Amino acid sequence: MAKILIIDDDGIVRDALTVFLTRAGHEVVSASDGGNGFLAFKNTAPDVVLLDRDLPVMTGSQVFAKIKEVAPLTPVIILTGHDAPEDAEAYLREGATAFLSKADGLSNVLTEIERVMAAKGMAARPQSREKAAPGKDAPVVMIADDDTAILSVLGRFLTSLGYAVITAEDGDKAAALAAERRPDVALLDIFMPGKDGLTLLRELSGSMPETGFIMITGNDDEEVARACLKAGAFDYLSKPVNLSALESVIKARLLLQRSQKKKI
Repeated sequence: MAKILIIDDDGIVRDALTVFLTRAGHEVVSASDGGNGFLAFKNTAPDVVLLDRDLPVMTGSQVFAKIKEVAPLTPVIILTGHDAPEDAEAYLREGATAFLSKADGLSNVLTEIERVMAAKGMAARPQSREKAAPGKDAPVVMIADDDTAILSVLGRFLTSLGYAVITAEDGDKAAALAAERRPDVALLDIFMPGKDGLTLLRELSGSMPETGFIMITGNDDEEVARACLKAGAFDYLSKPVNLSALESVIKARLLLQRSQKKKI
């Protein structure tokens, strides 16, 4: 088991990596800005650091330099949403263990952690691995969001819980996919190209009463939330999505659906 420090201002990325790494048997510490990230590094002495480049308070480059100054042998894996070959070369030249793009998904992060652990002679608890791929009778969850990073993170997270996940990048594709697959649960972003989430909800909720609709948005407007609930949404979550809360909401909806089926 390794102690891993995640320094990233993206709550979804922090939350997802914490879930995946904890399940793999690691101890995880996290920070949402560069200043607190370096403080956490000094206080916890982690085995591995996952470091975002674009951070408030202190940039990723500044945190990286300070870490290498006080603990040059600590592996630091750079995570970035703005990657370029010349940037990767510079970080690797200065001692970074790896330079990974968030656009490639989080699986590469987990693979790199395993590689670093193997090199250090460490191993995760094997019983804490992620769940197997979903079976043919697994509940179907549709995610509709124009943010590909959110699709990747939520998709991987829900797949690890045993759900069959389908995704759409805009409201029009989501409408067609929902009609074809009739998912058990649909996660709809409020603001999408084509049909927005609220329009899509109003369109689908009447013809798909068996589907639980959960709205996701970066807008904390209570009026929007009330409009979604009035239009038939089961619940409403704000970005960055708390993955534990999302898991609980989906479980609650599926439990309600099973209960309703028994009464029929």
